[in-house]
Amino acid sequence: MKHFTIKIIPIISFMFLISYMSGQNFKEVNSISVENNQCSAINISPDNQYIICGFKDGDIIAYRTMTGKKIYEVKRHNNDIHSISFNKKGNYFVSAGQDKAAVVWSVASGKQLKTYIGGDAVWTAEFTPNGKYLATAGTDQLISVWELVSGKRYRSLWGHSDRVYDLKISSDGKYIISVSGDYSLKKWDISKQLRVNSVKAHANVVTSVAISPGNKFIVTASKDNTIKIWDFDTFDNIALLRGHQWWINKVDISPDSKYIASASDDNTVIIWDILTHDIIKTIQFNGAVLDLAFSRDG
Repeated sequence: MKHFTIKIIPIISFMFLISYMSGQNFKEVNSISVENNQCSAINISPDNQYIICGFKDGDIIAYRTMTGKKIYEVKRHNNDIHSISFNKKGNYFVSAGQDKAAVVWSVASGKQLKTYIGGDAVWTAEFTPNGKYLATAGTDQLISVWELVSGKRYRSLWGHSDRVYDLKISSDGKYIISVSGDYSLKKWDISKQLRVNSVKAHANVVTSVAISPGNKFIVTASKDNTIKIWDFDTFDNIALLRGHQWWINKVDISPDSKYIASASDDNTVIIWDILTHDIIKTIQFNGAVLDLAFSRDG
């Protein structure tokens, strides 16, 4: 039966690799011990060969996806790692840390390539699709866009009044979508350095955001225990999804734009149908689920 997505879910001191099968069946294909340390951020490389996990003590470990074999362990951060993201080609990844640093690494070797320092803790970092820029944001409320090669700041986007928890970049590279502790969802035009849209998205901190591959939908998650689906262009609220009993830490959208996956402090991952808004599957774990990711091959 054909695999069409892979989800990577870190919980407390274990990491689970779960494969979603056609026919809406779930099968755990691997589980990797992460040495009794909490994995706080995770992602899977575009070619599905690597899992990169960032830890609360600042360690970063790369694993082989299907075998779980540790490839290398590196350290530059001295505190929590809040996010891990890959560039489109999959040869670099960036780690965002509590220590005010966003660090770009070689995926293959684990070599540290460049460090970008923010004004405070960096909660999120993303490469633009063309690979020329890196966007970072965090506790200082500023979204910074950096020239990847020179390390110079290219754009500064001010407008949030609390910590920026997450951001994503549209597939055409024109827009940044950001969410914050100020309860808002915002869209920014990168080249014009201009805020295009802004809305109070939730009744509590907005922790995570995802953009569908075709830039049709935006999905947000919040500490108000809900998920919302938005029209990318108009910011109209399309749907409100209820199912989690506690804070939602992360949302992601499948590459075919059919499904949403959400991770929560209620010890569950929920898979949703993005069009009908129905719950397809609830997966129970033994601890809070901090992060998850769909593979990009669908």
